[in-house]
Amino acid sequence: MTQDLRDALRAEYELAHQAIRPDGVAAVHATATRNRRRAFAGAAALAVALSGGVAAWRLAPGDDPPQVVAGGCDRPGVDVSVFLRMETSDAQVAELDRALRDSPEVYCLVFENQEVAWERFKRQFSEAPDLVAATRPESIPESFRFRVAKAADSDAVEQRVRNLGSISDYLCSCRMTTPS
Repeated sequence: MTQDLRDALRAEYELAHQAIRPDGVAAVHATATRNRRRAFAGAAALAVALSGGVAAWRLAPGDDPPQVVAGGCDRPGVDVSVFLRMETSDAQVAELDRALRDSPEVYCLVFENQEVAWERFKRQFSEAPDLVAATRPESIPESFRFRVAKAADSDAVEQRVRNLGSISDYLCSCRMTTPS
C-alpha cells in the first residue's frame, strides 16, 4: 500500500474511533455530523487508490469489532489487523494462524476470509455505493484480527510473524494518529 493510502486509512480509523467513544449519544451524533465531510474525503481517497489497483479498506469497523462479534471477546486491549498477501497459500495461512495462536500476547483471534471481508467492506461503505461498485471482491485481502493488552505486545507479535512472508500489512490501532 502506498503511504497516502495508509494515511487515509489511519484518518478513517480515527474518525470511526471518535464516533464510538463512550461520550453519550449526543457526542456521537455531534462527532458524526462534524466529521461527515472528512469521512467522504477519506472514502474518495480510497476510491482513487482502489481504482489504481491498490487493494485495501479502512481498518476501523463501523460497528462492533469482529473480535467482539465473532469471538464473544469483551476483554479490553489494542486492536491489531494483519492483512495477507493476495497470493498467500492455505499452508501459509495455517502457519500464520499457528504462530498467532502460539503467541501468549494474542487473544480474541479471528480469521476473516475474502468472502467475509467483502461483506464487511460493503457494510462499511454502504453510504458510498460508487466505491462499492468500483471495487472487485477479489481485491479485498484476507486478514487476521486480534487484540493484545498493550502496544509493546503488538510490537513483539509483529517481530515474531513479520518474517513469515504472507503478510502485506500489519496495522495496530496503537499506531494510529489523530488527523489535524
